[in-house]
Amino acid sequence: MSRYLTPSKIVLLALIKVYTDGVVPSSAAIAILSFLSSNILPLIARSSAQDCGSSGGSSISIEQLQSATIPHPSAIPGRTVWDLALKQLWSINSLDTLHAFFDGLGSLLEKSSGESHASNDDLTPTKPRSMQLSRSSPFGTFIRRSQLEFTKHQFHDAIKLWENLISYRAPTLAFWKRRNPATDIYSFDSNLNRAPFGGNGDLTGIVYSGLVGEKFKDANDSTQDMEALCEYQIARMERTGSRVPQTLQAQLRAMAQPGMTVPNASYYMQYV
Repeated sequence: MSRYLTPSKIVLLALIKVYTDGVVPSSAAIAILSFLSSNILPLIARSSAQDCGSSGGSSISIEQLQSATIPHPSAIPGRTVWDLALKQLWSINSLDTLHAFFDGLGSLLEKSSGESHASNDDLTPTKPRSMQLSRSSPFGTFIRRSQLEFTKHQFHDAIKLWENLISYRAPTLAFWKRRNPATDIYSFDSNLNRAPFGGNGDLTGIVYSGLVGEKFKDANDSTQDMEALCEYQIARMERTGSRVPQTLQAQLRAMAQPGMTVPNASYYMQYV
């Protein structure tokens, strides 16, 4: 289980990038910002117990992203916000571009005082983005935390996150292929169509053992998600006296599989 970063957090980062690109019209801005806020703000701060939803509230599914964004047209004719979010996701088509994605998140934020002084000394002009976020805002804090966590990843952690992302966005292949007919089953990694792979299924099966054939499965939850969910349920029990529903207990047990790092707060769950 990842300590913080999951594919659903990458989805939120991609949607923030779409918003800051200035292609979300004012008619859709409130809905998109509400969706982002409800999934970024800590669970413990949410006012309604229903916010946890049937999925436990700790992560979002690709279906939830689609239902929240597909009704809203973007500023680009013929494209919805869902189309643009999907483009952001499928543009991450290798481990290298995953690193580039996190490296580029800093451009979404206003420059710090130190960076401003450095840019004044730089003779090469850079084109500013149409919209930049405050570093101390909820979105800015989320972006900086995500960047920091990714830089802490060891190589095998980055590989695991990359494989999780491939599995997470796999259900959108058919939709993406309708917009991009050149897409094939190997498009999840741009390197697979180059030598020595060249679409070789045997080599692909070796490199992505378990991913090919949809055999790869991994939880879309992090230790931080689980800890926030446990703290929310404990606070709810202390405030209202309500016990944790059996369906949620089953989900928590599935998340806390043997061999996974379990937060201390989860031990209290047997009493609530």
